Amino acid sequence: MEPRRRSDPGFGSGPPRYPGTFLLAFREAIGGLGWQAKRWLGNAVECVDAEGSQQVVGLENLFRRARRVERNEWKDLITEFLRQVNVTEQKDDLPTDLATVADQLLVRLGKPLQSLPDEARVWAQPLDGTDLVLTLVIDYPQRMIYVTEKLIADSGKEGAVWLDQALANLRARSEDDSLEVVHEESGMLLCNVGDAYDSSRAMILDTLLPEVGPEGYFVAIPSRDQLMVLPVRKDSLPFIHVMKLLVEKDFKTAPYPISDDVFWVRDGNWRLFGIDVQGQKVTLQPPEDFMEVLEEFLPDAEDLPESEDEV
Repeated sequence: MEPRRRSDPGFGSGPPRYPGTFLLAFREAIGGLGWQAKRWLGNAVECVDAEGSQQVVGLENLFRRARRVERNEWKDLITEFLRQVNVTEQKDDLPTDLATVADQLLVRLGKPLQSLPDEARVWAQPLDGTDLVLTLVIDYPQRMIYVTEKLIADSGKEGAVWLDQALANLRARSEDDSLEVVHEESGMLLCNVGDAYDSSRAMILDTLLPEVGPEGYFVAIPSRDQLMVLPVRKDSLPFIHVMKLLVEKDFKTAPYPISDDVFWVRDGNWRLFGIDVQGQKVTLQPPEDFMEVLEEFLPDAEDLPESEDEV
């Protein structure tokens, strides 16, 4: 049998990592767009698009999204991804001065991008208390482009300055009714703007929900296009396990998944709120500083275990 060439799918920096059906769908998607695959790098592919510009497409996040839908949908999902998301610097498209596109900057909340070449490394700021990061994108009518570290450095300003600008732009694009109450008894809200920035609106809840009390919110972001919010109140605590069940379910099936965790957000500080649901048993592992909230809401709860609550 003739040995496979190192230019075959999945080769170049290690053994193949993705099923042949996924790689075939990728080939069909780029072919339909008039792209050509020039070099396979294991977890990325160097391509030339229809305009002759070089593109480097990361496969890891793309495969994670694809495996959550039926295989007959993979080609369409990949095609849509390639049309709207560019993770590499493009000489013809990227501005040389971020100030010229300041009003198009928006923030993206999600998992770190995987193993991009140095020249395409995306600027990212870790979100303390989570395994998520904040990235910046330049938003265009038909797609968005991630802002690279190089573009930030060339601007002469710190990334935090542009992050503030991106958050201001997102606030300006978000109506007061961006969050809708979907469960009256608990007060649970859902963001349903549907513009690919719903999850990012978790970063501007102080604007969208200014009336929420000082104890903050429970937040879940199962995917790019979903944001669940449960204000922290005494009457909402019994429903925290419902939020966990919902986010776990949606995380498994939604395109562009982010996290199946629930977070407690107060005064801009994020903390993982541990919840495990097994049948009728709910085990809570709240952050240490949440105990003061429990003592305020449940002053007679001395008999509850320190780290878990069973129902």
